[in-house]
Amino acid sequence: MRSEIEETKTHPVYFIGAGPGHAKYLTLEGNEALDECAVIYALSPYLDTFDHLLTGKTVRNPFERVFDELIREVEEGLGSAPVGFLVPGDMTVFSPFLPLVEYFSTRSKVIPGVGALNAAAALIKQTLNMPGISHSVILTSPKHVDKDGDMEELDRLARAAGTMVLYMNNRPLHQLAEELSGGFKPDTPVAVVSCVGMQSEKIYRCTLSTMAESVGDDDIFGFASGDPSLAIIIIGDVLDAKSDPASWDKRKKEFWDKRKGRGGETGKPFDRLRARR
Repeated sequence: MRSEIEETKTHPVYFIGAGPGHAKYLTLEGNEALDECAVIYALSPYLDTFDHLLTGKTVRNPFERVFDELIREVEEGLGSAPVGFLVPGDMTVFSPFLPLVEYFSTRSKVIPGVGALNAAAALIKQTLNMPGISHSVILTSPKHVDKDGDMEELDRLARAAGTMVLYMNNRPLHQLAEELSGGFKPDTPVAVVSCVGMQSEKIYRCTLSTMAESVGDDDIFGFASGDPSLAIIIIGDVLDAKSDPASWDKRKKEFWDKRKGRGGETGKPFDRLRARR
């Protein structure tokens, strides 16, 4: 085992949040880390969407290697420069890269990006929690529910959710709708969002009962191709809900006006123009 002093002398392993798949969702910190790396591990379609940032680098598919082989290869690469992984989706949700982060420990650095859920919510221009409509969001995956061996878990989660977000769907959509029917009504709004920000970007706006018909034969979950799914499913009444403009004035009264009353900002204009350097 290496001592902590020895570890600090080696190059870092960057786990760079790449979100739904397009380089425009990369953060400034992620871009800087990517630029430092000589070796990058990435999946398709990131090879195409990040192509202009990968020029001159050795690019490999991490899932072509077993864990021990991948570790040895990364260790060799760290001898000369940082090594990076483009992490798809949301690092905090069912990420297969966690064992690598744990193995490299203090030598690893996780760099957040714009996650798939954040990008999808922005695309459909909707917040997923609203007063009186939804006070909770449950993130889960039918695939991982299966791995836990509890086939009724999805139904229980649906009953507890205000809004539900499903990653890595492995169900035919008519079956999925049936499993969720205990917690959501047939006319509950649904948004199936795939490949946000890419040329193949798609949004299906439907209901739980029409979800299978709306998506049809489109293989966005990779059932036929075997490719990893870049689609998420959002379910909940919040998708069709409208906000109350009066809440804006209420917030002004409760927060901004009270702040002024405590000796904070006065009634003077708050607009500021920063001088150019």
